[in-house]
Amino acid sequence: MNGDRARPSLYHKTNRRRKLCGEIGEHITHLISECKKLAQKEYKRRHDNVARIVHWKLCGLYQLEKAEKWYEHQPNGVIESDNVKILWDFNIQCDHAIECRRPDIVVVLKKEKECKIIDIAVPGDCRIGIKETEKVEKYEELKREIRKIWAMKKVEVIPIVVGALGAVSNKLDKWIEKLGKHIRIEFLRKTALLGTARILRRSLES
Repeated sequence: MNGDRARPSLYHKTNRRRKLCGEIGEHITHLISECKKLAQKEYKRRHDNVARIVHWKLCGLYQLEKAEKWYEHQPNGVIESDNVKILWDFNIQCDHAIECRRPDIVVVLKKEKECKIIDIAVPGDCRIGIKETEKVEKYEELKREIRKIWAMKKVEVIPIVVGALGAVSNKLDKWIEKLGKHIRIEFLRKTALLGTARILRRSLES
């Protein structure tokens, strides 16, 4: 009897969650990293907050203008000094058609003739290793093109991947070191987790 009474309630809750995107079989991984309806706004907000921290730290490193607090920081498309240029969400002009030419952040060290292509992702925790590899491969063609058209001596792709529930790969320390500034990984993890908490709260309220 009690079991019979419980079933409609559980069914109702499941259906209510499915209203978020209409897909069958929603579960925690789907909600926090795979829901198409959440991708354009909630996932992007979480991603951009992690990327904003990286940009803010880089501006501090190279003594470029930045807000006092990272969450007040509003990155410009282009910010530069005599020594460095930082691009944010900038469409790189190339000599021929390249599909992937808009990474999150590009750092150009003018005197050293070096370029860092930085791309951020906040996938499901089980996909962090795969996503790191995808990011490196995704911008390989752009890397070659930048080396040629900007006459760079060195160009490297740096993936910054933090799981939606805070997991990171054992390679993240190495990627962070390549930025020339120690960004606290715990800071990035906390920001990703707060974004995920917001997503879950929204889904439960739907």
